Amino acid sequence: MKRPLKIVVAGFAVGFPLGGQVWLMLHYALGLARLGHEVLFIEDTGDWAFPFDPVRGHYHADSGFGRDVLARLFGRYGLADRWCYYSLFENKHYGMPRKQTLKFCDEADFFLNISGVIPLKPEYLGAKVKAIVDTDPVFTQMKLAKDDWTRQYYGQHDLFFTFGHNLPDGKTSVPLGDFDWKPTVPPVVLSEWKPNGSEGESYTTVGTWDAKGRDVVIDGKVYTWTKSAKYEAIIDMPSKLPTGRLELCFSGMKEDAARFEKHGWSVRDALVVSRDPFVYRDYIQSSRGEFTIAKEQNVRLKSGWFSDRAATYLASGRPVINEDTGFGDFLPAGEGLFAFESMEQALEIIPAIEADYQRHSQAASRIAREFFDSDKVLGDILKQAGLG
Repeated sequence: MKRPLKIVVAGFAVGFPLGGQVWLMLHYALGLARLGHEVLFIEDTGDWAFPFDPVRGHYHADSGFGRDVLARLFGRYGLADRWCYYSLFENKHYGMPRKQTLKFCDEADFFLNISGVIPLKPEYLGAKVKAIVDTDPVFTQMKLAKDDWTRQYYGQHDLFFTFGHNLPDGKTSVPLGDFDWKPTVPPVVLSEWKPNGSEGESYTTVGTWDAKGRDVVIDGKVYTWTKSAKYEAIIDMPSKLPTGRLELCFSGMKEDAARFEKHGWSVRDALVVSRDPFVYRDYIQSSRGEFTIAKEQNVRLKSGWFSDRAATYLASGRPVINEDTGFGDFLPAGEGLFAFESMEQALEIIPAIEADYQRHSQAASRIAREFFDSDKVLGDILKQAGLG
Protein backbone atom coordinates (compact mmCIF):
# COMPACT_ATOMS: atom_id res chain seq x y z
CA MET A 1 0.00 0.00 0.00
CA LYS A 2 1.09 3.57 -0.58
CA ARG A 3 1.85 5.69 2.47
CA PRO A 4 -1.12 6.20 4.79
CA LEU A 5 -3.20 9.20 3.81
CA LYS A 6 -4.11 11.98 6.19
CA ILE A 7 -7.88 12.27 5.96
CA VAL A 8 -10.21 14.82 7.55
CA VAL A 9 -13.76 13.50 7.99
CA ALA A 10 -16.03 16.48 8.60
CA GLY A 11 -19.40 15.58 10.05
CA PHE A 12 -22.22 16.02 12.51
CA ALA A 13 -22.45 13.86 15.64
CA VAL A 14 -22.27 16.01 18.78
CA GLY A 15 -24.94 18.24 17.26
CA PHE A 16 -27.36 15.32 16.94
CA PRO A 17 -25.95 12.52 19.13
CA LEU A 18 -28.44 9.78 18.30
CA GLY A 19 -27.67 6.21 17.31
CA GLY A 20 -27.94 6.21 13.55
CA GLN A 21 -26.21 9.57 13.14
CA VAL A 22 -23.18 8.82 15.30
CA TRP A 23 -22.76 5.35 13.80
CA LEU A 24 -22.78 6.86 10.31
CA MET A 25 -19.95 9.19 11.30
CA LEU A 26 -18.03 6.34 12.94
CA HIS A 27 -18.36 4.11 9.88
CA TYR A 28 -16.59 6.72 7.77
CA ALA A 29 -13.87 7.49 10.32
CA LEU A 30 -13.28 3.93 11.52
CA GLY A 31 -13.64 2.48 8.03
CA LEU A 32 -10.91 4.77 6.67
CA ALA A 33 -8.69 4.08 9.70
CA ARG A 34 -9.05 0.33 9.13
CA LEU A 35 -7.89 0.85 5.56
CA GLY A 36 -4.64 2.04 7.14
CA HIS A 37 -5.12 5.80 6.97
CA GLU A 38 -4.66 8.52 9.59
CA VAL A 39 -8.08 10.02 10.26
CA LEU A 40 -9.35 13.06 12.12
CA PHE A 41 -13.08 13.67 12.66
CA ILE A 42 -13.95 17.38 12.81
CA GLU A 43 -17.22 18.99 13.86
CA ASP A 44 -17.96 22.69 14.20
CA THR A 45 -21.25 24.23 15.29
CA GLY A 46 -20.92 27.29 13.08
CA ASP A 47 -23.60 29.78 14.09
CA TRP A 48 -26.63 27.90 12.83
CA ALA A 49 -27.94 25.71 15.69
CA PHE A 50 -27.43 24.53 19.24
CA PRO A 51 -26.63 20.82 19.72
CA PHE A 52 -29.56 18.53 20.49
CA ASP A 53 -29.77 16.88 23.91
CA PRO A 54 -32.08 13.82 23.83
CA VAL A 55 -32.33 13.70 27.63
CA ARG A 56 -33.53 17.29 27.87
CA GLY A 57 -35.51 16.73 24.68
CA HIS A 58 -34.47 20.01 23.07
CA TYR A 59 -31.53 21.99 21.71
CA HIS A 60 -29.17 23.54 24.22
CA ALA A 61 -25.83 25.41 24.22
CA ASP A 62 -24.28 22.77 26.46
CA SER A 63 -22.67 20.12 24.23
CA GLY A 64 -21.73 17.82 27.12
CA PHE A 65 -24.11 14.98 26.28
CA GLY A 66 -23.09 14.76 22.64
CA ARG A 67 -19.39 15.07 23.38
CA ASP A 68 -19.61 12.23 25.88
CA VAL A 69 -21.35 10.00 23.31
CA LEU A 70 -18.75 10.79 20.65
CA ALA A 71 -15.80 10.35 23.01
CA ARG A 72 -17.04 6.98 24.29
CA LEU A 73 -17.83 5.65 20.81
CA PHE A 74 -14.58 6.78 19.20
CA GLY A 75 -12.56 5.73 22.25
CA ARG A 76 -13.93 2.22 22.09
CA TYR A 77 -12.50 1.79 18.61
CA GLY A 78 -9.04 3.24 19.09
CA LEU A 79 -9.95 6.76 17.92
CA ALA A 80 -9.91 8.46 21.33
CA ASP A 81 -7.56 11.21 20.19
CA ARG A 82 -8.87 11.40 16.62
CA TRP A 83 -11.75 13.86 16.97
CA CYS A 84 -12.31 17.53 17.73
CA TYR A 85 -15.35 19.71 18.23
CA TYR A 86 -15.56 23.48 18.20
CA SER A 87 -18.56 25.14 19.81
CA LEU A 88 -19.21 28.78 18.98
CA PHE A 89 -21.89 28.84 21.67
CA GLU A 90 -19.50 27.66 24.39
CA ASN A 91 -16.50 29.42 22.78
CA LYS A 92 -14.41 26.31 23.30
CA HIS A 93 -12.46 23.71 21.30
CA TYR A 94 -12.71 20.11 22.55
CA GLY A 95 -10.84 16.91 21.74
CA MET A 96 -7.59 17.10 19.77
CA PRO A 97 -5.89 20.42 20.68
CA ARG A 98 -6.62 23.22 18.21
CA LYS A 99 -2.99 23.75 17.16
CA GLN A 100 -2.61 20.04 16.38
CA THR A 101 -5.98 20.03 14.59
CA LEU A 102 -5.04 22.88 12.29
CA LYS A 103 -1.67 21.31 11.51
CA PHE A 104 -3.41 18.06 10.54
CA CYS A 105 -5.87 19.93 8.31
CA ASP A 106 -3.07 21.82 6.61
CA GLU A 107 -1.18 18.59 5.86
CA ALA A 108 -4.26 16.51 4.90
CA ASP A 109 -4.51 14.65 1.62
CA PHE A 110 -8.30 14.38 1.63
CA PHE A 111 -11.21 16.31 3.14
CA LEU A 112 -14.42 14.25 3.21
CA ASN A 113 -17.48 16.28 4.16
CA ILE A 114 -20.43 14.14 5.28
CA SER A 115 -23.84 15.81 4.81
CA GLY A 116 -22.43 19.33 4.38
CA VAL A 117 -23.05 20.63 7.89
CA ILE A 118 -19.63 21.92 8.96
CA PRO A 119 -18.78 25.56 8.15
CA LEU A 120 -16.03 25.61 5.52
CA LYS A 121 -13.48 27.69 7.39
CA PRO A 122 -10.25 28.22 5.40
CA GLU A 123 -8.21 26.57 8.15
CA TYR A 124 -10.06 23.28 7.59
CA LEU A 125 -9.54 23.21 3.82
CA GLY A 126 -5.85 22.57 3.35
CA ALA A 127 -6.40 19.13 1.81
CA LYS A 128 -5.37 18.54 -1.79
CA VAL A 129 -8.72 16.92 -2.63
CA LYS A 130 -12.08 17.85 -1.12
CA ALA A 131 -15.27 15.80 -1.49
CA ILE A 132 -18.81 16.04 -0.11
CA VAL A 133 -21.38 13.30 0.46
CA ASP A 134 -25.05 14.21 0.01
CA THR A 135 -26.99 11.98 2.42
CA ASP A 136 -30.40 13.59 1.77
CA PRO A 137 -30.94 13.35 -2.00
CA VAL A 138 -33.66 15.31 -3.79
CA PHE A 139 -33.86 17.82 -0.92
CA THR A 140 -30.19 18.67 -1.45
CA GLN A 141 -30.46 19.04 -5.23
CA MET A 142 -33.53 21.26 -4.97
CA LYS A 143 -31.81 23.45 -2.40
CA LEU A 144 -28.81 23.77 -4.72
CA ALA A 145 -31.13 24.78 -7.57
CA LYS A 146 -32.62 27.65 -5.57
CA ASP A 147 -30.00 28.83 -3.08
CA ASP A 148 -26.83 30.69 -4.07
CA TRP A 149 -25.17 30.18 -0.68
CA THR A 150 -25.62 26.40 -0.90
CA ARG A 151 -24.20 26.33 -4.43
CA GLN A 152 -21.16 28.30 -3.26
CA TYR A 153 -20.74 25.93 -0.31
CA TYR A 154 -20.82 22.82 -2.50
CA GLY A 155 -18.67 24.52 -5.09
CA GLN A 156 -15.72 24.55 -2.70
CA HIS A 157 -15.37 20.77 -3.17
CA ASP A 158 -13.81 18.81 -6.01
CA LEU A 159 -16.04 15.71 -5.95
CA PHE A 160 -19.74 15.28 -5.23
CA PHE A 161 -21.14 11.98 -3.98
CA THR A 162 -24.82 11.23 -3.31
CA PHE A 163 -26.93 8.53 -1.64
CA GLY A 164 -29.40 9.21 -4.48
CA HIS A 165 -27.96 6.38 -6.53
CA ASN A 166 -30.27 6.93 -9.51
CA LEU A 167 -29.83 10.69 -9.78
CA PRO A 168 -26.54 10.96 -11.70
CA ASP A 169 -27.75 9.05 -14.76
CA GLY A 170 -30.71 11.41 -15.24
CA LYS A 171 -33.45 8.84 -14.59
CA THR A 172 -35.39 11.30 -12.45
CA SER A 173 -36.69 14.82 -12.96
CA VAL A 174 -34.45 16.12 -10.16
CA PRO A 175 -32.24 18.99 -11.46
CA LEU A 176 -28.54 18.16 -11.14
CA GLY A 177 -27.18 21.62 -11.89
CA ASP A 178 -23.50 21.88 -12.77
CA PHE A 179 -22.44 19.20 -10.29
CA ASP A 180 -20.98 15.89 -11.47
CA TRP A 181 -22.76 13.66 -8.99
CA LYS A 182 -21.28 10.23 -8.27
CA PRO A 183 -23.43 7.51 -6.66
CA THR A 184 -22.35 5.99 -3.37
CA VAL A 185 -23.93 4.03 -0.53
CA PRO A 186 -23.55 4.19 3.26
CA PRO A 187 -20.45 2.33 4.46
CA VAL A 188 -20.79 -0.21 7.27
CA VAL A 189 -17.90 -1.60 9.32
CA LEU A 190 -19.26 -5.13 9.15
CA SER A 191 -17.34 -6.50 12.14
CA GLU A 192 -19.45 -4.25 14.39
CA TRP A 193 -22.77 -5.56 13.08
CA LYS A 194 -22.34 -9.32 13.08
CA PRO A 195 -25.57 -11.38 13.40
CA ASN A 196 -26.07 -12.21 17.08
CA GLY A 197 -27.63 -15.65 16.58
CA SER A 198 -31.17 -14.69 17.63
CA GLU A 199 -34.11 -14.24 15.28
CA GLY A 200 -35.93 -11.44 17.06
CA GLU A 201 -39.67 -10.93 17.39
CA SER A 202 -40.68 -7.70 15.63
CA TYR A 203 -40.14 -5.94 12.34
CA THR A 204 -38.98 -2.52 13.47
CA THR A 205 -37.59 0.78 12.26
CA VAL A 206 -36.14 3.91 13.87
CA GLY A 207 -36.66 7.51 12.87
CA THR A 208 -38.38 10.88 13.24
CA TRP A 209 -42.15 11.07 12.90
CA ASP A 210 -42.44 14.55 11.41
CA ALA A 211 -40.13 17.19 9.97
CA LYS A 212 -41.18 20.68 8.95
CA GLY A 213 -39.80 22.86 6.19
CA ARG A 214 -38.26 20.09 4.09
CA ASP A 215 -40.89 19.59 1.37
CA VAL A 216 -39.80 20.37 -2.19
CA VAL A 217 -41.63 21.48 -5.33
CA ILE A 218 -40.64 20.12 -8.75
CA ASP A 219 -42.56 21.10 -11.91
CA GLY A 220 -45.36 22.45 -9.73
CA LYS A 221 -45.74 19.20 -7.72
CA VAL A 222 -45.14 19.05 -3.97
CA TYR A 223 -42.99 16.18 -2.68
CA THR A 224 -43.07 15.74 1.09
CA TRP A 225 -40.29 14.70 3.45
CA THR A 226 -42.33 13.57 6.47
CA LYS A 227 -43.40 9.96 7.08
CA SER A 228 -46.34 10.28 9.51
CA ALA A 229 -49.04 10.76 6.87
CA LYS A 230 -47.82 7.70 4.98
CA TYR A 231 -48.07 5.53 8.10
CA GLU A 232 -51.63 6.75 8.56
CA ALA A 233 -52.48 5.07 5.26
CA ILE A 234 -51.36 1.68 6.62
CA ILE A 235 -52.44 2.08 10.25
CA ASP A 236 -54.58 -1.11 9.99
CA MET A 237 -51.74 -3.26 8.66
CA PRO A 238 -51.06 -5.25 11.89
CA SER A 239 -54.64 -6.56 11.93
CA LYS A 240 -54.19 -7.92 8.40
CA LEU A 241 -50.92 -9.67 9.11
CA PRO A 242 -51.09 -13.38 10.05
CA THR A 243 -47.47 -13.54 11.28
CA GLY A 244 -44.83 -11.05 12.37
CA ARG A 245 -45.19 -8.15 14.78
CA LEU A 246 -44.75 -4.56 13.65
CA GLU A 247 -43.06 -1.96 15.83
CA LEU A 248 -42.49 1.77 15.38
CA CYS A 249 -39.56 3.39 17.13
CA PHE A 250 -39.99 7.10 16.38
CA SER A 251 -39.36 10.38 18.10
CA GLY A 252 -42.17 12.93 18.16
CA MET A 253 -45.20 10.63 17.77
CA LYS A 254 -46.96 12.32 20.71
CA GLU A 255 -50.69 11.47 20.74
CA ASP A 256 -50.29 9.36 17.60
CA ALA A 257 -48.45 6.73 19.64
CA ALA A 258 -51.52 5.61 21.61
CA ARG A 259 -53.66 5.59 18.48
CA PHE A 260 -51.23 3.35 16.58
CA GLU A 261 -50.98 1.03 19.58
CA LYS A 262 -54.77 0.59 19.48
CA HIS A 263 -54.37 -0.57 15.89
CA GLY A 264 -51.88 -3.27 16.86
CA TRP A 265 -48.52 -1.56 16.45
CA SER A 266 -45.90 -1.73 19.19
CA VAL A 267 -44.45 1.72 19.82
CA ARG A 268 -41.10 2.78 21.27
CA ASP A 269 -39.57 6.21 21.86
CA ALA A 270 -36.60 6.65 19.52
CA LEU A 271 -35.00 9.24 21.80
CA VAL A 272 -34.69 6.59 24.52
CA VAL A 273 -33.48 3.83 22.20
CA SER A 274 -31.05 6.06 20.28
CA ARG A 275 -29.40 8.14 23.00
CA ASP A 276 -26.87 5.34 23.58
CA PRO A 277 -25.26 4.06 20.34
CA PHE A 278 -24.88 0.54 21.73
CA VAL A 279 -28.50 0.34 22.88
CA TYR A 280 -29.42 1.48 19.36
CA ARG A 281 -27.26 -1.27 17.85
CA ASP A 282 -28.75 -3.87 20.20
CA TYR A 283 -32.24 -2.76 19.18
CA ILE A 284 -31.52 -3.34 15.50
CA GLN A 285 -29.74 -6.64 16.11
CA SER A 286 -32.59 -7.86 18.32
CA SER A 287 -35.21 -7.04 15.69
CA ARG A 288 -36.57 -9.68 13.33
CA GLY A 289 -36.11 -7.35 10.39
CA GLU A 290 -36.86 -3.85 9.23
CA PHE A 291 -40.20 -2.73 7.82
CA THR A 292 -40.24 0.94 6.92
CA ILE A 293 -41.83 3.68 4.89
CA ALA A 294 -39.55 6.03 2.93
CA LYS A 295 -39.83 9.76 2.26
CA GLU A 296 -42.23 10.61 -0.52
CA GLN A 297 -39.50 12.58 -2.30
CA ASN A 298 -37.45 9.44 -2.77
CA VAL A 299 -40.37 7.11 -3.45
CA ARG A 300 -42.18 9.09 -6.14
CA LEU A 301 -38.98 10.19 -7.86
CA LYS A 302 -37.24 6.80 -7.46
CA SER A 303 -33.99 8.47 -6.41
CA GLY A 304 -32.39 5.16 -5.43
CA TRP A 305 -31.82 6.37 -1.86
CA PHE A 306 -31.01 3.61 0.62
CA SER A 307 -30.55 4.38 4.29
CA ASP A 308 -27.53 3.76 6.48
CA ARG A 309 -29.95 2.31 9.04
CA ALA A 310 -31.25 -0.30 6.59
CA ALA A 311 -27.65 -1.17 5.69
CA THR A 312 -26.95 -2.03 9.35
CA TYR A 313 -30.09 -4.21 9.52
CA LEU A 314 -28.75 -6.15 6.54
CA ALA A 315 -25.29 -6.40 8.09
CA SER A 316 -26.94 -7.83 11.22
CA GLY A 317 -28.59 -10.55 9.14
CA ARG A 318 -32.00 -8.88 9.42
CA PRO A 319 -34.19 -8.90 6.29
CA VAL A 320 -35.24 -5.43 5.13
CA ILE A 321 -38.65 -4.53 3.70
CA ASN A 322 -38.37 -0.98 2.46
CA GLU A 323 -40.78 1.15 0.47
CA ASP A 324 -39.53 1.26 -3.09
CA THR A 325 -37.20 4.18 -3.81
CA GLY A 326 -35.71 2.59 -6.91
CA PHE A 327 -32.92 0.85 -4.99
CA GLY A 328 -33.68 -2.34 -6.92
CA ASP A 329 -31.87 -0.74 -9.87
CA PHE A 330 -28.54 -1.45 -8.17
CA LEU A 331 -29.27 -3.78 -5.22
CA PRO A 332 -30.56 -7.38 -5.53
CA ALA A 333 -34.13 -7.30 -4.23
CA GLY A 334 -36.28 -10.39 -3.67
CA GLU A 335 -34.26 -12.35 -1.12
CA GLY A 336 -33.21 -10.75 2.16
CA LEU A 337 -34.15 -7.34 0.77
CA PHE A 338 -37.57 -6.36 -0.56
CA ALA A 339 -39.15 -3.28 -2.11
CA PHE A 340 -42.90 -2.65 -1.79
CA GLU A 341 -45.23 -0.05 -3.27
CA SER A 342 -48.46 -0.86 -1.41
CA MET A 343 -49.65 -2.36 1.85
CA GLU A 344 -50.94 -5.34 -0.12
CA GLN A 345 -47.45 -6.08 -1.40
CA ALA A 346 -45.97 -5.74 2.07
CA LEU A 347 -48.57 -8.12 3.45
CA GLU A 348 -47.35 -10.75 0.98
CA ILE A 349 -43.65 -10.19 1.69
CA ILE A 350 -43.67 -10.72 5.46
CA PRO A 351 -45.26 -14.23 5.34
CA ALA A 352 -42.82 -15.16 2.57
CA ILE A 353 -39.89 -14.22 4.83
CA GLU A 354 -41.43 -16.08 7.75
CA ALA A 355 -41.73 -19.24 5.64
CA ASP A 356 -37.92 -19.44 5.34
CA TYR A 357 -36.45 -16.90 7.73
CA GLN A 358 -32.92 -18.35 7.81
CA ARG A 359 -32.55 -18.14 4.04
CA HIS A 360 -33.58 -14.49 4.01
CA SER A 361 -31.36 -13.72 7.01
CA GLN A 362 -28.35 -15.19 5.24
CA ALA A 363 -29.23 -13.31 2.05
CA ALA A 364 -29.37 -10.04 4.01
CA SER A 365 -25.83 -10.62 5.29
CA ARG A 366 -24.59 -11.42 1.78
CA ILE A 367 -26.00 -8.17 0.42
CA ALA A 368 -24.30 -6.21 3.19
CA ARG A 369 -20.96 -7.87 2.46
CA GLU A 370 -21.23 -7.30 -1.27
CA PHE A 371 -22.51 -3.72 -1.33
CA PHE A 372 -22.01 -1.96 2.03
CA ASP A 373 -18.68 -3.22 3.36
CA SER A 374 -16.80 -0.07 4.38
CA ASP A 375 -13.60 -1.40 2.80
CA LYS A 376 -15.32 -1.45 -0.61
CA VAL A 377 -17.41 1.73 -0.29
CA LEU A 378 -14.61 3.89 1.08
CA GLY A 379 -12.02 2.30 -1.18
CA ASP A 380 -14.18 3.33 -4.14
CA ILE A 381 -14.46 6.92 -2.86
CA LEU A 382 -10.69 7.15 -2.50
CA LYS A 383 -10.19 5.67 -5.96
CA GLN A 384 -12.54 8.20 -7.52
CA ALA A 385 -10.67 10.93 -5.67
CA GLY A 386 -7.45 9.73 -7.27
CA LEU A 387 -6.12 8.57 -3.91
CA GLY A 388 -6.82 4.84 -4.05
